[in-house]
Order: sequence, then C-alpha cells, then structure tokens
Amino acid sequence: MKIAAVVVTYNRKEKLIKNLSCLKNQTRSLDKIYVIDNASTDGTKEIFNSTSDELIEYIRLDKNLGGSGGFAIGIEKAYNEGFDYIWGMDDDAFPDIKALEELEKASQEFDELTSFWSNCDNDDDFENEYKKVDSWMFVGFFIPKKVIEKVGFPRSDFFIYHDDSEYAYRIIKKGYKIIKVKKSLINHKDYNKRENIQKNFFRKTIQFPKIPDWRMYYLVRNHILMYNWNDLNKYKTIFYYLPKIFLKLIILSIPQKKVFLKAMYHGIINKTGKVMQP
Repeated sequence: MKIAAVVVTYNRKEKLIKNLSCLKNQTRSLDKIYVIDNASTDGTKEIFNSTSDELIEYIRLDKNLGGSGGFAIGIEKAYNEGFDYIWGMDDDAFPDIKALEELEKASQEFDELTSFWSNCDNDDDFENEYKKVDSWMFVGFFIPKKVIEKVGFPRSDFFIYHDDSEYAYRIIKKGYKIIKVKKSLINHKDYNKRENIQKNFFRKTIQFPKIPDWRMYYLVRNHILMYNWNDLNKYKTIFYYLPKIFLKLIILSIPQKKVFLKAMYHGIINKTGKVMQP
C-alpha cells in the first residue's frame, strides 16, 4: 500500500516545520509528502531551497488559492501519481507518532471504498475504536484512490471553509462510509478556546463566535454553495438555517450583517472563488 500525505500551508513556517517532523517520524513511514504552499511570504520557500529531501515534494502556487485550492491541487497530484491512500491536513496539525499506523490498521478492517478520519479534535465519544461519521475536517482525512475515482476531487473554488463538508457530503451521498479512528491522534488547535459574544434574551443565552468579516463571508456563502439546487438542503440552508443565524446577529448587535447578507447573495447567485481577503 502506497500512502502520500498532502499538507497545505500559508505563512506558518514554524508550524509547517513541526508538522513535517511529525510526518517524517511516523511508525508507518509515508511514501511521499506533498507540501502545497499558497504563495507564502514568510520565508517558507527558502526552507525548501536550502534543503533537499526526496520524501517531500514542494509545490509553490503563484497566488493564495486558500485551503480548498491547495487541497484540490495536492489530492489530484497524489491521485495522478498512483497513491493508494491520501492523508491530508493543514500545517498546524501535529500527528501522534502512531497516527498513520492506526489509519492503516483501520483500512484493513473495512472495505476498500471506506474513507477515514483521524481524531483531530480530542474526541472521546467512542463505543469502540471506530465510529461512523457524516462529516469531517480536512485535518486528518484519509481517502482511498478508489473513492476519488467514484466521487471526483474536492472543490477548488470555495477558497476556505465547507470544502471538507461538501466533499464528505458527496462521499456519503454516493453510499460510501467515513470512519473516524479513535487512536489516530492529531494535535490540532483547540476550537473551544474561541471567544464568543453572548447575551441573555428571554431567559435564554444567545451566543455567537467572534470572527473577522472574511471568515463570516466564506462560512455563509459556502454553506449555500455546497448543495445543488435540486437538493432540499439548499433550501433549508437559505430559508431556515442561515436566517436563524442572522437573527442572532441582530439580537447580539453584531456589526457584520452586511457581510452576512452579501455572502448569502453570492451563495444564491453561485459566485465562487476568492472574494474577501484574509
């Protein structure tokens, strides 16, 4: 079995160095590591100019295509070069030494059209070593070539956010499973530490995370873009889920309503790609 890792990076040189160290020290050795650099300006390029490592292929993009563009390019590259499984993650993901070994072990327990997901979010809600999930993040995804043959590549036009959700949705809609592997541990950032805005409203606590405008934009727009117009979930998102969130912005007096509405409009008219700068 030939396994390649795909790492997407942007201006996080020190974290990338740590990530690559973790990948190179796996108990189950990788056959290739593709580093997709979204036109970093922090000296990332110089790391690879000054060193030579046959295991790593460094691919520098001319411009920042976001996580969605980076993963689409990396996965297609690994697929075309014949790898059986592709393990993908961001540069701030630090796999435990046995993370890949546990994924390979899991792949032998399930059929060849099963995808897997490393435990990157401190999840301990398992009845045993594995559990079926209906979504994932592009941190620790482990996908067989045969699934890519059936469902295609991830979308490259989301820039950031929901490209992972959309890909998982496509995989499951085709009738294939995604299994989360408890012991395939990845140390990733703690999402529970994010700051929230909150307010008591009619004896109920309403809260919403503090996020910059560009994050708000892509989260909202891409939630609409991930469904086709013949999918009921598209209409649920536009007319039920997103209006509920917009109501929170009103209640909490969050000054991002114009960004939210712009994102909704762009999602409805199918405007893709990079619109707002990080």
